[in-house]
Amino acid sequence: MTGTDVLWERHPNGRWIVGDAGNQPAVVAVPPALVRRRPDVAVDGGRVGRLDYRAASLRGVGHLETGKPRQDSYVVTVTRGDHWLVGCVADGVSDGRLSHRAADLACEKLAGELIDGLAAGPDTDLDTLDWAAGVAGVNAAIRREFLAAARVEDADLADVRALMSTTAVAFAVAARPDPDGAHRAVVASLAGDSAALVLDGDGWRPVTAVKGEGEEMASNAVRPLPREVEAEPVTLALRPGDVLAVVTDGIGDPMGSGGGVVGRFLAEQWAGPPDTIEFANQVGFYRKTFMDDRTVIAVWVAPEPA
Repeated sequence: MTGTDVLWERHPNGRWIVGDAGNQPAVVAVPPALVRRRPDVAVDGGRVGRLDYRAASLRGVGHLETGKPRQDSYVVTVTRGDHWLVGCVADGVSDGRLSHRAADLACEKLAGELIDGLAAGPDTDLDTLDWAAGVAGVNAAIRREFLAAARVEDADLADVRALMSTTAVAFAVAARPDPDGAHRAVVASLAGDSAALVLDGDGWRPVTAVKGEGEEMASNAVRPLPREVEAEPVTLALRPGDVLAVVTDGIGDPMGSGGGVVGRFLAEQWAGPPDTIEFANQVGFYRKTFMDDRTVIAVWVAPEPA
């Protein structure tokens, strides 16, 4: 963006700066000490039906300088017959040494449950999806991994969360429109402070609760999995030209409800599906005080043909 008030610009190293970068460009990465190698960056992109999607997960500046691994995770996939695009983002809670594994398990289990629930294809009634089974599957998978890691035979979920816990948001979008031109979709925030927003002609609007409104420091209160929770799915009708963004709080905190400088930056960059590598660069912008891992799955509904 150019003009007398420059709100975002490229750093000489090619990364975006949104507002004040602070000392983030000077941070030197410390590699995490993990037996099971975990990349600092994961990216995906593709097209299914009338949907384009991009996904990126980046190790945040805070973890780069302390040697902690990327604790965010995502899964993006399609159902049999390419009828539905399915995804999940998860944010492992920083205090847990194995929370990155909890995030992986949450995404794998929730995406798998959604794929099973959408087996009826385009005629699936989204109100019949069994979110409770998804939560139970995540809780059981994380608990099993904890028992193996701790070499114990039993444990309360509170003990499990001390070592490995995670937030999670899962979604599904119909790859092709209904007769009225809308794409049916559902989003459920199952734990913690990850969120979903939709970009349309009026700007960003939150689909799930947002943790902050773009303030410099947001609350860190979180109620992660594994625990007993009741999902509150939200059904949507996405129109041609809409963008659904499902995010962890590394993006959600600086973005808030989308009206601030970060929301305006992303709205401009995501007016259409960017190159997959450039999408990851856009997710990895520098902004002072916001140092957490960042993960986004963005879904573009193709505009009506001219």
